[in-house]
Amino acid sequence: MRTNVTYFFVLLTLVSLGLVLVPQVFSQPENIKVLSYSWYIDSFGDFIVVGEVQNNGPNTISSVVLSGIVYTKDGEAQVGSTGDAFVNQLIPQQKAPFYMVFPPQYSVTGDLSWVSIGVDHIDFTVNKAESTTNYQYPDLTVQSSSGGVDAEGAYWVSGTIQNSGTQTATTIRVIGTFYNASGNVIAVGYTDPLTPASLAPSSTVSFKVAAFDLNQKAVPSIQKITDYRLLIQIEGPLLSGTAPSSPPSTPFPSDTTPSPAPTESPSSNNSNNSSNSNPIAPETQYAAVIVVAIIVLAGVILLLRRRKSQAALHATKNRKSRTHKKQK
Repeated sequence: MRTNVTYFFVLLTLVSLGLVLVPQVFSQPENIKVLSYSWYIDSFGDFIVVGEVQNNGPNTISSVVLSGIVYTKDGEAQVGSTGDAFVNQLIPQQKAPFYMVFPPQYSVTGDLSWVSIGVDHIDFTVNKAESTTNYQYPDLTVQSSSGGVDAEGAYWVSGTIQNSGTQTATTIRVIGTFYNASGNVIAVGYTDPLTPASLAPSSTVSFKVAAFDLNQKAVPSIQKITDYRLLIQIEGPLLSGTAPSSPPSTPFPSDTTPSPAPTESPSSNNSNNSSNSNPIAPETQYAAVIVVAIIVLAGVILLLRRRKSQAALHATKNRKSRTHKKQK
């Protein structure tokens, strides 16, 4: 009996320790707001939706995953898809862009013929928005930047980033959100990790980020880029505690305030359908703890059965020994 109680407390301790080690995660989709969005058809024939979200809650969000359903003006749902916001550790009041691909073969008609009916709106749902106590090292700042259209019609932003803090930053990317004259998001883009891979205090690094898809020499006026916002993303270091109150994003040339109305965009060319990487999902960590607990529990049961079998065997031997002695 004493052995059974001991094993029970060992199991309870291991499971409790596992639950303590897994960070407490709370989903907060109600704190993520879609500020504006627009759509267009890229050169590959995919229906593309771009937009911007904002964290209106009090906590930092580890990552944001959205789903969307396209509705035409006849009220019918035509196609759905999912996409990530191009950000990790979205601090309170910070904004970040998203990019969603709606392949025509997955629509109800198997093509984009429904576009001729007229797109009415995109119905968005926040699938993932989990709070975290970590936030990115905030002391990287855009020292200068300028935007313009190249000979092929791509809109590029070039600039310089400086590390004004005391720690070395690693794996730096620059995210671009691009707006039209009405303040609506019409394009997004991001860089590969910048070179060098790390940026020491007081050091600088150059970057160049393009707006995906939209040929500025061929699009209508509603898709002309007039403003942009830059967001720096890094993999390390991550800090813990209360995030800074001012979001580390840089609007140029003005701080636009997009409206929530969609911008209808009928055409485009060029495409880059890559997406940003995200940290390990907390549900994976919970699953790992459950698996460990099951393994531990199975081990305890096996040990108890083995000891019970050994005890039974020992008792049988004792009975045989006593019987043999009596016969003598």
